[in-house]
Amino acid sequence: MIRGSNGSVISTRLATSCLWALIAAGAANLAVAAEYYVAPNGDDGNDGTSPSSPWRTIGKANGTLQPGDVVYLRGGQYIDDPIKPSRSGTSGAEIRYVAYAGEQPVLTSNKSKGLSVAIDLTDRSHVVVDGIDVDGVKPGPGAHVNHFVNLYSASYNTISNGTFRYANGWHGIRITYEAHHNKLLNNVIDFVGQYDDGTGHDYGDAIQILRGSHHNLLQGNTITRGAHNLLQVDGPNNIVIENVFENDWSEKEGADRGGRNLTLMGQRNLFERNIVKNALASADEPGNAGMKTEGQWNIVRRNFIFRNINEGITTETHSDSKASQNNRIYHNTIYGNGGPAWGLSYWNGDGIAGNVFKNNIVYNNRSRSEFGTADFFFRLGGNPMGVVGQSVIEGNLIATGSGDVKVEVRDGGGVMSFEKAAQQYAGTFKSNNVLAAPTFVTADPEAPADFALAPGSRGIDEALPLTRTTSAGSGKVVAVADASYFFDGFGIVPGDRIRIGGGKPLKVTKVDYASNSVTLAESAEWTKDAAVTLDYAGDGPDIGAYEALPASSTRKPMPPASLSVNRL
Repeated sequence: MIRGSNGSVISTRLATSCLWALIAAGAANLAVAAEYYVAPNGDDGNDGTSPSSPWRTIGKANGTLQPGDVVYLRGGQYIDDPIKPSRSGTSGAEIRYVAYAGEQPVLTSNKSKGLSVAIDLTDRSHVVVDGIDVDGVKPGPGAHVNHFVNLYSASYNTISNGTFRYANGWHGIRITYEAHHNKLLNNVIDFVGQYDDGTGHDYGDAIQILRGSHHNLLQGNTITRGAHNLLQVDGPNNIVIENVFENDWSEKEGADRGGRNLTLMGQRNLFERNIVKNALASADEPGNAGMKTEGQWNIVRRNFIFRNINEGITTETHSDSKASQNNRIYHNTIYGNGGPAWGLSYWNGDGIAGNVFKNNIVYNNRSRSEFGTADFFFRLGGNPMGVVGQSVIEGNLIATGSGDVKVEVRDGGGVMSFEKAAQQYAGTFKSNNVLAAPTFVTADPEAPADFALAPGSRGIDEALPLTRTTSAGSGKVVAVADASYFFDGFGIVPGDRIRIGGGKPLKVTKVDYASNSVTLAESAEWTKDAAVTLDYAGDGPDIGAYEALPASSTRKPMPPASLSVNRL
């Protein structure tokens, strides 16, 4: 006999009957899943079930695929034939559009603006598109594709391993209307919009995350040449990690021509381990920053922000970003930019306050005199939160290529030395910054590993704790003074690995921002005022973005779990 969960006895016959019913249900689900094939030389009159009898159009697949089905697209061009499934998949039974092994399917058109949306997953969920390219043929208004991907009110979809070039609309990829849990993985996105529309203005964002869209993941993508922006994030709880942003149009438009790389707005977004470089002069803005960090409670860390024409990072308030408050900008390397490392500008709105700029390397910036003579810039007249925004600059390693480190407070003192700023605005410019130059392992760094600190360099093991414990204790829940530095993965990627009081690395499974506490995967013990840091190598965390952690401590781009490893 078998006992049920409540202790009651279940007859062996009944248990066996239930078991066979479950097996039969599983077999029925497996039977529903099917494999199909599409080829440009196929025929929609075929059954589509083998490489030798493929359909001709993706449209045929769109109307046929059921949850769990996969269609393999053979190499070649699919003209005015978008991916637009008639229904959604389900969790564990995604609908999948996959490139046939060793071949390259391309969605395109043969006429200007012929393909409005190449991959349209509006109101769809649990759909995977893997290894399929989109080609609008040529840049600017003659592009044959308006938009690469629409994810409107869409959820749990994955777009991976595609190359998307030449879109003519205001967006290449748009995630909007509370779309959530979508993934863009390991794609190349290039040439969106128009550098100059004929009126001295540009248009075109490579990727947009808008209108409350949340818990979306951008990882491992290379994003280049978006005429207005490469990325705009205006939703909460999104994750942007291990991407390359480079908005350099000089090959087509001439030297120093390009655009801004990205605008991070919204709330509680994570921007980590990205490369942000070569934001250059757009048609209507000669001094684009590498990135904007706005909104509230965003984390910007472990990024390499270099060789942008103006600021490395700018924090503003304006009509689209009413408040830029409580963002945490830490453990970044900001190098070789034409303007300041960080600039804060209040224009209107609710104000700038509570931002922390900590443990960053700031080196060899303000190289272009037309974009100022200071390493930090404040334009905050009228800011409701005070002259320097009640923001904090501490624990950074700061030096210029030559001369002293400078601060400009446009509305209160002008250009001054960092030391004078620390006296005049002691609440913002802390005395624990290190005014010295780092020594990178490569004299002319380009890749993240080039920014590692050479033996003997200042900044090694010198970073400040991010926060401290508020009381002694033991267990899995740790109260800290400020939990806003930490990230639990949002149920999408692994959470942080931290150290408490210099102890062993501990995995974070939950961050409670309201109570300022972090929950650990295993029990620990700590003292009051113990230093809390991210994981590190050596005797302490290094200042800057690069930390030589073991491979097990770093997140790596992973293929979506729903994809099969082998293609036919």
